Amino acid sequence: MTTIPAHPVMNFYGFVRMPFDKDFETTEAFASPSLANAVAMLALGVESEDILLVSGPIGSGKSVALRSFIAALDPNRFSPIYLRGLGLSAADLVKSILLALLVEPPFNYAKARALYFKTVAEQPRKPVVVIDDAQDMKESALLSVKNLVNFNSDSKSKITFILCGQPELKETLRYSRLASVHQRIRHWVEFSGLSLKDTCEYIDHAVTRAGRPSPVFSDNAKAEIHKRSLGIPRQINRVCLRTLFEGAAQERTIIDGADVVSDEV
Repeated sequence: MTTIPAHPVMNFYGFVRMPFDKDFETTEAFASPSLANAVAMLALGVESEDILLVSGPIGSGKSVALRSFIAALDPNRFSPIYLRGLGLSAADLVKSILLALLVEPPFNYAKARALYFKTVAEQPRKPVVVIDDAQDMKESALLSVKNLVNFNSDSKSKITFILCGQPELKETLRYSRLASVHQRIRHWVEFSGLSLKDTCEYIDHAVTRAGRPSPVFSDNAKAEIHKRSLGIPRQINRVCLRTLFEGAAQERTIIDGADVVSDEV
């Protein structure tokens, strides 16, 4: 059997896996205060709210929070449905939800809507529709969300939509023509960069998860990484990976502040 050689960076720093990668289980995610708060807020909101909002810059941890939230949902009570917002129309939204609930949607949009309301009302588990990159939905789809949570005079929430997107999503929802949707959002989560303390702990967590018990980055290096990345996790990953490649090439056993390299291409 052919043995695949370990990555040179792994060999040099004694990692058993590459750190700062994007492929990891939700249980391995760094439990930052912002992540814990987001999961807790979503868990509370899904009980009674029709529409929830999650916003923040690219790479700030929104998707990790959604994955953690979905993984923690009680499968006996909730049925999670994950959709991407890119180009999603009102008809696409209704039909995608029906398909996720194992119901073949009619081609006609009006008939699909009627079947949607019947199907959702009869669900033994509450559907939770997570729409990632919701800023890329068509405006008709955003507008339709308000109507899709209305079930006649029944005051009990039968379905929850979680709109997740970049900061412009929050601004878009403030437009007067979307006011009816915006007014239905009573709970929201807003991500920003990690603090310096959390950035340092995030870096240490990633190094430890990669199998190295001792630090690689000095305190000065972690402070410089926070400065360059603004505490955005995806940017932290980029800076750290590039710095590790450079460090291995230069045989630097410990990364100091002056050794941190730019993540710009």
